[in-house]
Amino acid sequence: MLFEFTDIQSRNELSQLIDFLHKQNLNYPNYETWVQRTESEIDSGYKKTILAFSDKIIVGDLIYQQHKTSPGFLELKNMRVHPAFNNRYFARFMLRQAEAENQNYDAIICDAPSEFPEIVRFMESCGYFPILSKPLYDNREPEIVMIKPIQKSKKIIIPSILNMF
Repeated sequence: MLFEFTDIQSRNELSQLIDFLHKQNLNYPNYETWVQRTESEIDSGYKKTILAFSDKIIVGDLIYQQHKTSPGFLELKNMRVHPAFNNRYFARFMLRQAEAENQNYDAIICDAPSEFPEIVRFMESCGYFPILSKPLYDNREPEIVMIKPIQKSKKIIIPSILNMF
């Protein structure tokens, strides 16, 4: 097997990513609209990606961007690994790459659906810690908002972060 991790290199890879995202819906409200918007935001360079390939087929993604209202924060927008490739540390590797490539940010924030506690536990094992539980996308189950400091020397003030939500 040949595994490769890279950002998007071509329009063909962007199309592959969009197809992959369509197949990885976790019942988020307005997910299809988000995928369409994400395609143009990746194409424009606003959103960044790390892709996992197996034999030139996308099997995982990490999509992230600078937080819209707090420029010192990087925000994870989407991370998926095809179930056939679970337990190969792809997600952990992609997270580490995003952290390594973005040392100029104070911290990374993300959210995970509370109905998937295994995702929350995974993020905690990667050094993220929960700061808030709140429905972010509709009135369904709350999402768990998590943070991981990138710059260890900077003090992150949690109350100011909560104002972002």
